[in-house]
Amino acid sequence: MPQPAAEAGTPILYRARCLVPMAGPPLDDGGLLVADGTLAAVGPFAQLAAAGRHQHSVDLGEVVVLPPLANAHTHLELTHYPRWSAIDAPFWGDFTDWLLHLVGVLRDIPPQDFAPSLADGLQTLLRFGTGAVGDVLSRLPARSAYRGTPLAGRVFLEALGVFDDLFQRRLNQLRPVLTRRPAAGLDYGLTPHAPYTLTQKSLGRCLELARRHHLPLAMHLAESPAEVQLLDSGDGPLAERFYPAVGWREKVPAATGLSPVAWLVNGRALPPGMLLVHGVQVGPEDIPLLTGHGVTVVLCPRSNEQLGVGTAPVADYLAAGVPLALGTDSLASSGSLSLWDEMAAARRLYGGCLTPPQLLHLATRDGARVLGLEGRMGTLQAGWGAHFQALRPDSQPAPGELFEYLCSPKRPEEIQALYLDGREVLHSG
Repeated sequence: MPQPAAEAGTPILYRARCLVPMAGPPLDDGGLLVADGTLAAVGPFAQLAAAGRHQHSVDLGEVVVLPPLANAHTHLELTHYPRWSAIDAPFWGDFTDWLLHLVGVLRDIPPQDFAPSLADGLQTLLRFGTGAVGDVLSRLPARSAYRGTPLAGRVFLEALGVFDDLFQRRLNQLRPVLTRRPAAGLDYGLTPHAPYTLTQKSLGRCLELARRHHLPLAMHLAESPAEVQLLDSGDGPLAERFYPAVGWREKVPAATGLSPVAWLVNGRALPPGMLLVHGVQVGPEDIPLLTGHGVTVVLCPRSNEQLGVGTAPVADYLAAGVPLALGTDSLASSGSLSLWDEMAAARRLYGGCLTPPQLLHLATRDGARVLGLEGRMGTLQAGWGAHFQALRPDSQPAPGELFEYLCSPKRPEEIQALYLDGREVLHSG
């Protein structure tokens, strides 16, 4: 049963069969002391109970409690895409075919349909134990759906285009939106979409706007071989099919001989903490450029696999110390919005170089950090926010197998509860 809300300031002591704080080893029979939406203490339940600092206690039962997940990249306005796409022919083909299919479907969707789609996406994240999100928003009127969400993180407003006047008009539309946060726990950021939908001039304008307003940045980068070919030689499927289809035929870029990473850097200093999403088509010569700018690469393994664009060079990122996080991308290119499913896929695809504990850190502590939530969310420790989820396994994992178990498929089915700021925002019975 959902627990009744306590009076403000009333300390509550929660007990769980297993506590995974992500700031130390797991605890059997662990406890969380919550007061005013903050973790006042974390440790063995018996020890916290004996201290007598609580007024109420709640036994969560035979559950595994750990921090909420942090989905560092998604497009929640596309949550209804599978339903919308059914009105058109199903997608088959390469990345450019998928892109054209996506554009074609979205052209027929009424503007008012994006807010309900986004709202359903927000609720879906909660059902999957997600507490933080890095969401990309292109349909500005749909931002009303964020109001009241308990999720924390960032909403990255998207800008793209290759015509100077139209791109400047887009930036002018974004400026007034930036003056008001989308929700209590969310801040705005900016997403210059991708190298294949921008010019060097439009990218520069985005970077300048971000600097002026102190905005965090995210960008799709090095996602597909088609993107590499367009920048390198000025031809390929994006030049031949995508650009004419969207009215950009005369704006096909000239060959630069640059990789996507080199095209992005191009002698400029990138803002520290910038998120580069996908990072699949990245070679050894690109890695030093990334490490020199303090960027984070957000991996979306299921989307990359579904679109057939390759596998990110995770071993090279780890060897060079490039920070990583995980994202689900959208339901236009991935089977669910569950970061549990993303971890399971990452375990399968990157299992040789990312261990289960590392994956859990990417999905919790590291994801929260890259979304600006360091010190508030991502681990269970005193002084941090009271954000946690509870999973009820069908059977308790064997000693030493807990992290492997958490990174295996079917974990979303076991989510029983989610607490954000000390409030229960999900109870699945």
